[in-house]
Amino acid sequence: MSKKILVWFRNDLRLHDNEMLVEAIAKSDSILPVYILDHRQFGQTKYDTLKTGNIRAQFILESVLGLRYSLKQIGGNLLIAEGNPEDIIPQLVQEYEITEVYHHREVAREETHVSTLVENALWKLRVNLKHFIGHTLYNKEDLPFPIKDIPDAFNQFKKKIERDSIIKPCIPAPDRINVAEVIDWGTLSSLEELNLLPQEKDQRADFEFTGGEAEGLAHLQKVTVAMQQAATSKNLILASKLSAWLAMGCLSPRKVYWE
Repeated sequence: MSKKILVWFRNDLRLHDNEMLVEAIAKSDSILPVYILDHRQFGQTKYDTLKTGNIRAQFILESVLGLRYSLKQIGGNLLIAEGNPEDIIPQLVQEYEITEVYHHREVAREETHVSTLVENALWKLRVNLKHFIGHTLYNKEDLPFPIKDIPDAFNQFKKKIERDSIIKPCIPAPDRINVAEVIDWGTLSSLEELNLLPQEKDQRADFEFTGGEAEGLAHLQKVTVAMQQAATSKNLILASKLSAWLAMGCLSPRKVYWE
């Protein structure tokens, strides 16, 4: 029986510096890359405000489609589904005879709750959910102290890790991928289908965010050049505007550091 690994993308929508993806490719005969649009993230909060606004939602949709395009460029694709991950992933595991599921560990309460629900559902199928860390500058095993002994003061933390720890180099993006045979890879909802309206461009804006790994890398290059110029000018104030791509995992912190 061939080994198939389901790679569950969440807030890690990139190929570069993606240990989860690279390990899945190395340890399987084929992989099934999956993104699940969880509609619970696009409803109303208890305060009757939008859980995800139209600008952020548009950025997410662009980032997901960007990931699909990148995977296609190396011979793969991205299965896009909509619904609850704890329902969809076990179904995919059974349908495609998945032997293991990989995902990046989240830290926020709602996301970790979903991870627990998925893990419990997979446990009933005797399938392992393997966790990776992909959103930090330092790996926890490279810290000069145990997690429980992290200094309370940031200055102490900063001094210790700068003196005694290392930032690992980025993991190269894969150049080839072998994916499972899928008849229907799915489509992604539009803003209108998520009951959101496109944001009209404000003529006063001097910058427009576009989601996706390619756009994030291109902007990072511009920021790098601007920082070099800022080093020779005392009057230049630089705002990197990288946070949106970092938040969705279109850029890794290590990529930003090493650039």
